[in-house]
Amino acid sequence: MKRLIVLLCLGVMILPMMAQEIKLTGEMWNRWTVERGKKNVAEEFSIIRNNLSLERGYLGLEPKFSDAVKGRFTVDIFSADLSDGAGLKIKYAYLDFNKLLPIPDMTTTIGLQKVYFGSIYDWDYTLIGKSPTDEYKFANSADYGLTVHGYIPKGWGEYALGLYNGEGYKKYGANLKDNIEPAFLANLRVIPVAGLTLGGSFMLNSSERSDLLDGPGDNPKYNKQTLMDAYLNAAYGPMSLTGEYMTKDVSYPNDSAKDMSANCASVNAVLKLKTLVEKDIDFVVRYDRSDPTDSDEDENIVTAVTGGVNYNFMHDDSSNPAMQLQLNFTNKSNSVKNDKNINSSALMLQLKWRFNNTLKV
Repeated sequence: MKRLIVLLCLGVMILPMMAQEIKLTGEMWNRWTVERGKKNVAEEFSIIRNNLSLERGYLGLEPKFSDAVKGRFTVDIFSADLSDGAGLKIKYAYLDFNKLLPIPDMTTTIGLQKVYFGSIYDWDYTLIGKSPTDEYKFANSADYGLTVHGYIPKGWGEYALGLYNGEGYKKYGANLKDNIEPAFLANLRVIPVAGLTLGGSFMLNSSERSDLLDGPGDNPKYNKQTLMDAYLNAAYGPMSLTGEYMTKDVSYPNDSAKDMSANCASVNAVLKLKTLVEKDIDFVVRYDRSDPTDSDEDENIVTAVTGGVNYNFMHDDSSNPAMQLQLNFTNKSNSVKNDKNINSSALMLQLKWRFNNTLKV
């Protein structure tokens, strides 16, 4: 962590000497969570969590080196996952090259960046929770890699092709020694008519490695993953509806008895009152149905229903809110109830605030 802090300080000192301009960004999520559940199926329901936290804090530098080259460096500060103090992780660290390839509206991105799978890369946290692909562990929100992405001419949509480590942004360097196979990704969004977006994602990934490093023999944990995602978004006036269905097939070449698959369906609806009344208020509802095993022998259907309201305020000159107050309630249930699958509910109140300033060099 000390090395990361030193790296951040060096970046603040060195980048102004190289860039034409630098954008300073920040976003803090101060959250109060009350969760109701139980430790095992035999107990009565009770409050098992009631605390305040800095759930996430993002600090970023976005230097612009030329009209064709810009970068982004963002650190993730958090306290919710630790028993003492705060943690610090690199969330993004990449360069965008707009004219590296002679294709109009194409950008080449190199470094720690977004993963263009499903809704994960453009999820705007209108709800407090994560996108379905991130929430149910289908894909990582960021990873080290190389991507080409851009817009289809005449406003027909967008596309992305990517090569990633496949391990997410929390693993790097020596931590990657158990996985030597990269992940491949393709993503497509098409806009056939105004207000309607259809899309799909396909990803090949793996975990561990086929041969053991500490001795002869095959690694029984080595697996290959095939992930697919279908995406739909319809927006009309103040209403928008998003639907997503994702699947994951996992095969174990050295232990086929472990082969498994999973699927998840999610529907998310948002009503924005800003165009109807003077206040910038959103009403949000989401329904998830997840089958983490997709097996008749070990089937457990997890359903989650979330309702929320957002109040956006302190707008800047571009009408973007600098602050957002969010209230969410989620009820999660399991079709099979045991000590591993316990129903729960959570009430979350979050104050989110942002800043964004551009410094000319």
